[in-house]
Amino acid sequence: MRTLLPFLIVSCLVTGCSNQTPQTETAGTHNDTDQAEEEPTTESVEATTETSEQTDAATPLVIDVRTQAEWDESHLEIATHIPLDLISERIGEVAPNKDQKVYLHCRSGGRSGQAKDQLEALGYTSVENVGGLDDARERFESRGD
Repeated sequence: MRTLLPFLIVSCLVTGCSNQTPQTETAGTHNDTDQAEEEPTTESVEATTETSEQTDAATPLVIDVRTQAEWDESHLEIATHIPLDLISERIGEVAPNKDQKVYLHCRSGGRSGQAKDQLEALGYTSVENVGGLDDARERFESRGD
């Protein structure tokens, strides 16, 4: 057994080293099975994080804090509905990053102002009260988002 263990260790090291991909390979030359077998590198994790942060910045997070009945009557396509009385409990579901830009609106701006105060008290750093539904429509539907 003592002779077999060093042999197995050496065999594993030699076999493991011989299966490495040369570093001269260019991007885009992997096939799908190679990519599925690769473990994520620090660089790929950082790139994924940057991409997700860029997506957060590119897509506005618009939250409608009106009641369900008001939402059902009319709302923005890009908006997420979280009624004012649930905003503190549910904001983490849609905005886990407290530095993400969050736009709030309601019917006239009063409730979205209250929601802004609540989010800032929770540590959110980039919250804007857009005002009422008409203000939000003017701002976000004209952008072509």
